[in-house]
Parts: sequence; C-alpha cells; structure tokens
Amino acid sequence: MSFQTVELIGFAASALVFLTFCMQTLLPLRMIAAASNILFIIYAVVAGLTPILVLHGLLFPVNIWRLLQQLKVRRRIASTFNHPPEVGILMPFMTLEKFEAGSKIFSKGDPADRLYVIIQGEVRVEGVEQTIKEGEIFGEIGLFSGEGLRTGTVSAVGQVEAAWINRPTVIKIFEDHPDFALALTMLISSRLVENQNTLHSQLATNITVPTSS
Repeated sequence: MSFQTVELIGFAASALVFLTFCMQTLLPLRMIAAASNILFIIYAVVAGLTPILVLHGLLFPVNIWRLLQQLKVRRRIASTFNHPPEVGILMPFMTLEKFEAGSKIFSKGDPADRLYVIIQGEVRVEGVEQTIKEGEIFGEIGLFSGEGLRTGTVSAVGQVEAAWINRPTVIKIFEDHPDFALALTMLISSRLVENQNTLHSQLATNITVPTSS
C-alpha cells in the first residue's frame, strides 16, 4: 500500500472523529465512531503505530456495544405504543403499604409525592367512578401536575396492598428507561381523556331538556 493511500486512510479516520462532534443523536454518533475505529485500525496496522492500534482496538467493541444498546432502546420505545408501562422496573425501588377496606389512600388536594402500583386488590377514583385493578399504576397525574397536588380522591375497595415510589426516584428511573417514561406519559394522557369523557357524560345526564307547553 502506497504512502499516499495510508495518509488518506488516516485523514478519513480523523474526519470521521471530527464528524462525531457534530452529531446531535447517539445512534449515528456511535455508527460513525465505529467506522472511524475501523479506519484507524487499518491505518495503525499499515503504518506500524501500535499505540493507535491498541486504542482503537479497544474503542471499537465499546462503540459496537453502545450502538447495540441504543438499538435496543429504540425497539423498546417503539413497542411502548402497544403496551402499558412495565411496572417491574419500579418494584426494586418501591415500598409496600396495606390499606383497609374503604380507607382513603389520598384525597383531592393532597400533596402528590408518590406513584402507586396495586399489588393486590383494587381502588376506586371517586368522582369519575374509575376502578383501578391489580398490577396497574395510579397517582401518576398529580405526581407530574404543575401544582403537585392530587386531582382526585382514591379509596380502597376491600383490602388493598400497594407499593409506592417517590417522585425523585421516578425521575431517576426515567433517565435510564426512556421507554417507561414514554409509556407513563401515554397512560397519563389516556386517563385525562377518559376522565374528561366521564365528566362530560355526567354533565349530559344532569341536563334536563325543557318541554314545550
């Protein structure tokens, strides 16, 4: 291989490294970084530059590993549109609590500092008469509302065992699991729409149409 060809490979590898600093998203960044590793490995082998060979020989599998991670996250985010939030992600960080039948878990206007998952039993959201069952999340709307207050009252239907997690911990989980953050956002949106439709139905049934005399 001629000296000029070796130089071109070195310049091309350097150009790809420069390009990685211009990337705004991680997936193309990792792809270009892996390509630059390959070119630097070829350049180091031909030019006999052992330090560069060792460096990019180590960086290449790291970039491939991170690239596969990003692809996995993308697949998880895509599947989120067809599945509810995966509550198993939260369980290692949650605290169990039991509630007696008829007891209020929280009331409208209370500070919203916890997200709940029902382990056993079911709860009812008063006002909209919505029932939330085992394995489902509740308390998510108030947790992320601007006021930080509960938007409704939730009571236990029979004995209930629930697990809760505080807001700062949920936010930390969002950083590592963006798919969960997206799924929870979709759940909040769907429940807001459901609550709005329920209230509209209740208002419609309370309106009496005047009859002509």
